[in-house]
Amino acid sequence: MPIFQQYLFVIGSFQGLLMAALLVMGSQVTNASRILGLWCLFLSLSFLGYFIFMDGEVNIFSCLIGWSMFLPASYGAFLYLYCRHAIIERPLQLKDLWHFSPLLICYLLNYEILFASPEDKLNMFLTHPPEPITLVISEFILFLQAFIYIGFSAVLIRKYQIKARKTLSNFNPDIFQWLWKLLILDAVIWSLKGASSIVGFNFTLSTMGDILIIVLIYSIAMAQWRNPRLFKIDQIEDKPNPKLNNQDNTVETDEIPTSPSTAKSDGALDESTRNSLLSLVRQKMQDSSLFMDNQLTLARLAEAVGVSTHHLSEVLNQQDGKNFYRFVNEYRVNFVCTRLKEDPSIKILELALLSGFSSKSTFNAVFKQLTDQTPTQFRDGLKSTR
Repeated sequence: MPIFQQYLFVIGSFQGLLMAALLVMGSQVTNASRILGLWCLFLSLSFLGYFIFMDGEVNIFSCLIGWSMFLPASYGAFLYLYCRHAIIERPLQLKDLWHFSPLLICYLLNYEILFASPEDKLNMFLTHPPEPITLVISEFILFLQAFIYIGFSAVLIRKYQIKARKTLSNFNPDIFQWLWKLLILDAVIWSLKGASSIVGFNFTLSTMGDILIIVLIYSIAMAQWRNPRLFKIDQIEDKPNPKLNNQDNTVETDEIPTSPSTAKSDGALDESTRNSLLSLVRQKMQDSSLFMDNQLTLARLAEAVGVSTHHLSEVLNQQDGKNFYRFVNEYRVNFVCTRLKEDPSIKILELALLSGFSSKSTFNAVFKQLTDQTPTQFRDGLKSTR
């Protein structure tokens, strides 16, 4: 094995074990970090497998023969589960284990190799016997699951991207751009590995794939460790789309499709209390312009009003028919619309940032959602009526 490749695998193995420990035993452990930590552990064990055949003698890594070579059959499942749990916080369930069935199938197909003695395993691979059909099938499964789960992950990310926009959740659109880049890079890695396998192992293609794997997984792991909620999207819910009234440019919300018997009765508060709290929240938002704070959260608004986050969420959802971010974004969009009516020459981006939006892309998406117009179209419409 070339010395460069040895260094590469040593670095990959050491970093994988380190990141696995940090992500699983850190102070801010989430389901996404647990999944990523286990993925790093599997990746580390895969790289250790390359030291099995050093010097052609049994060593401390010989027990990994067979077990480590099929671990990449689980990478697709790790990618999918990580994307799912990074975007929304949901508990891991026993049924999620079925995603690792490709790895289980590979182990079942090659159980004779797995449970042979280290000496027999070493002799089996070093004597270069004809490649068993089970290994051929396992290699096919390995690449097949990778591309299938890339497709599953793409569908998943697209679904949550659309849902986040529909519910006007407070998120940075760059999150999804980053995840799309992750999928593209993962597809490139598996394409390189596949091309190397097809031509009977190409050192350059295989090494490029290994380098990209280390860069991809460990960069994500480091980012996830530093910020466990890096890709988290809060309050992705299916709610009716509010629209801006064309008469007076105020936001109004469609009726909530819930039955009369349950819409106003569910929750810890009665309807009268919810009405009073909603009036208080609206007055606080208007008088103090709390919506202009781009760091405003449900907890901070609840603290400003003097209620619990649970009660505030109940008031907004059941009494006003909106989630927190929709509620706040309506104030921000109305603020922008009002200021544009007063002076259409004001720079839209300045207004967007002043109103509380943290980025231009978020503002444009929310404004379009609420008004059925882009900010520029809205301003042009005002100018044409003057």
